[in-house]
Amino acid sequence: MKNYIKGKQALAITLLSFSPIAALAQAPVNTADSLKLQGIHDSLDLQGVEVVAQKPVVRMTTDKMTYNVQQDEDAKTMTLLDMLRKVPMVNVDGQDNVTVKGSASFKVYVDGKPNQMFQNNFSQVAKSMPASMVKSIDVITSPGAKYDAEGTSGVLDIKLVHQSGQPNSDCNNCYNGNVELSLSNKGERANAYIGGQHGKLTYSAMGMFAWQDFGNLKVTNTRLQQTSLGESLQTTDVEFKQKHPFSFGNFTLGYALDSLSTINVSAGVNGGYTNQNMQPRNSFSGGPYGSGFSYIYNSNQRNRFMGANASADYQRWLNADHTSSLTLSYLFDYNPARNRTWTIYNNNVSGVTGLTLTDLFSDSRTWGTSHTGQADLTLDLGKGQTLETGTKFISRRNKSDSRLYDIVGGNDVLNDAGSMLYRNLQSIVAGYAQYKLTKEKYNARLGLRYEHTFESVKYAEHSDRNFHKDYGNLVPSGSIGYNITPMSNLGLTYTMRISRPGISQLNPYTDRTDPTALTYGNPSLAVVKSHNVTLAYNFFMPKVMFNVSLSHDYIGNEIENYQFVDADNKYNSTYANNGKSRNTYVDAFVRWAACKNSTLMLSGNVSYGDWKAKELGYHNWGWSGNAYVGLEQQLPWKIKSSFGLFAQTRQYNLMGYNSGMQFFNASLTRSFFKDRLELSARYANPLRSHLIINQHSAGADFSNHTHVSIPLQVLALSVKWNFGNTKKQFGQYSSKINNDFNDSQKKDSPTSKMGM
Repeated sequence: MKNYIKGKQALAITLLSFSPIAALAQAPVNTADSLKLQGIHDSLDLQGVEVVAQKPVVRMTTDKMTYNVQQDEDAKTMTLLDMLRKVPMVNVDGQDNVTVKGSASFKVYVDGKPNQMFQNNFSQVAKSMPASMVKSIDVITSPGAKYDAEGTSGVLDIKLVHQSGQPNSDCNNCYNGNVELSLSNKGERANAYIGGQHGKLTYSAMGMFAWQDFGNLKVTNTRLQQTSLGESLQTTDVEFKQKHPFSFGNFTLGYALDSLSTINVSAGVNGGYTNQNMQPRNSFSGGPYGSGFSYIYNSNQRNRFMGANASADYQRWLNADHTSSLTLSYLFDYNPARNRTWTIYNNNVSGVTGLTLTDLFSDSRTWGTSHTGQADLTLDLGKGQTLETGTKFISRRNKSDSRLYDIVGGNDVLNDAGSMLYRNLQSIVAGYAQYKLTKEKYNARLGLRYEHTFESVKYAEHSDRNFHKDYGNLVPSGSIGYNITPMSNLGLTYTMRISRPGISQLNPYTDRTDPTALTYGNPSLAVVKSHNVTLAYNFFMPKVMFNVSLSHDYIGNEIENYQFVDADNKYNSTYANNGKSRNTYVDAFVRWAACKNSTLMLSGNVSYGDWKAKELGYHNWGWSGNAYVGLEQQLPWKIKSSFGLFAQTRQYNLMGYNSGMQFFNASLTRSFFKDRLELSARYANPLRSHLIINQHSAGADFSNHTHVSIPLQVLALSVKWNFGNTKKQFGQYSSKINNDFNDSQKKDSPTSKMGM
């Protein structure tokens, strides 16, 4: 088009159907990269036009928050656990315990389906797995009716890299992959991935092995107890090494039967073990212990765990627009574990009073098997309306065989009173209906789910303790959203959630390996019900993204792990539905592309919690918070750098608190040979060798203080080689199973084994 202005010729170019903001929001570029707008033809050169933009690292909707790990430069050097410290609404404390909105009662999914081994050993798995194997992390704090009602604080869904795309119609034989090796003062790790497409078949496979050595952990526990015999003081000092080998493998296949139907299968296996040798020194004085005494004993713990799962899905689209569908799914999960502990006392224990010190061997085996069948129907009703319905059946079989042996003359003699064979059988039937509406600037979701549980508990040696119960739960949910502008939205949700007690909470077997402490479950625990209301705001511009949410949780019958001193002066740890909690959270995330080579990020939260256990006379409250401040900087010679500081204040619970912590991280990455070769280096906490954590709890008749010193410095180097004939990623597989899990509890830490 030519315009003549005052005799001079000008060229005007109009790009039709082009939205600059929409293009920038969807452009697949890295944060530090610039986006160059180019014309439709090569002859049209717009090299002078340059706009600094970024692909969203965080996306927030009324239902969930997604952290795009692959858009974070730290993914090349961090573990999954390190990355979780940067994710909004997720917190990782100094002892690597993970919580969502301050609660450990969340469910872990992998690629949209449950993984029991990840659930039971999530902290250990997360600090062994490289973040480069993860595509994104979904924090689903307000799940709809399609999701199982299990998990009071929501769902943490770990999406692996093979989930980042659908088969490409223009690709007949495309593949890509990578091989990575990492060496550090904390251990070694090797992992590999390959994925591709051959015609209608898509495939992916990944595997990893990690040997993690976390150095010497020092723990000092001091307990002051008040009994009828007077006040007594107990002190335990222990130092031990933590070594955790871990392996993981996963394989998926997807095949398009025709243009309207696909079938997908997946199989995975993972596992690891820990061996720990300790020599705790115990000192006692006052009360029943008189003038005092001390002794040392040898403790050897060997814990092994594994997991295997397999699933299959068939999906049939019911219309040409692929908006209505029927999906049939099946999932199998198997998770055995074995924990063995030897407790051998030294000969110089003659001055001990009030305690029975005998050599013991504890051997505990657990098995968990589950079968899940599910059918989901999605109907496009037209005019922005969608109806989703479905049914599910879950069959679970959990078994715990715990044996206690007295070691007499070098022989293991079974202690019948301290042994137990325990079985927990569950069958869950569920159905749901959910209606969605999208109209102009508004969207809404209203859902209702019903779950009925049939549960029986059987004791092989004590049939008089057997019991059976069944109960139903009606779980409503709803949300409404409003698009204020094309770049901002506001959402309000209400969600009810439940938490069934896990097998470790229900199992009444008493762990007696510590002569001063007893640990056991409670088979009469009831289902926990929680209520959540969340208001979320999301704002996005090419250079700035901002997310903030305000939420409030209420639980009226929370399962609490509480402690007390019994008549024999022993420290007891068990569970009860004795808690009421109210928690209010403000979570925020800001990411700013300050210039072409610099990006700043802030992720943090502030919360206020109030916990009560009226029957026990406990009441605690307090403010908590944590924040991650990071800088991504493009350096000369094409070196990408990242610097971050994580800080956490004191964290409260029903019976006390854990002290805060600080964590600094720096990393450098350089690519060669057209991004085929990647070299990375990471240094964490260069100015502090150890992290100090103080834990305090108190009850009516005791106060307990634990001082933990954890090796903190990390120096790691990694090399990664990328191969293949395309950079696109493949993997049609996406299971429709959204299951809950057998056990909401993490494995006991070494400190908890000693009653700390």
